[in-house]
Amino acid sequence: MLFFVTQSYGSESKISDYWCTSVNGVSQFTTKDRTYVDCLTNEFAVEAEYDYNWKEAIGQSLHYAETTNRQAAILFIKRKETKKDYLSELNRVITKFELPIKVFITEE
Repeated sequence: MLFFVTQSYGSESKISDYWCTSVNGVSQFTTKDRTYVDCLTNEFAVEAEYDYNWKEAIGQSLHYAETTNRQAAILFIKRKETKKDYLSELNRVITKFELPIKVFITEE
């Protein structure tokens, strides 16, 4: 796993945009399928999601990776009020199924 932590900047889209800028990516990149990658870098197609939506992030990140010919990645946004360990659940699924997904972490 690859981890990257940044500061909070509010809503999911604002957090994603700030993070994307910090890694020199393109926010809201439109794919050939007319879907939107939250952040496209030279190496990764990144889906940003709050911690409780980690399940959705898996499918979206894999789709974006396929359509952009990049590696799949998730920007996992850890909420302050979260008590449940969603990151462990996400990592467990990625490991069990050997999914080619990198995980970056930021806090809300």
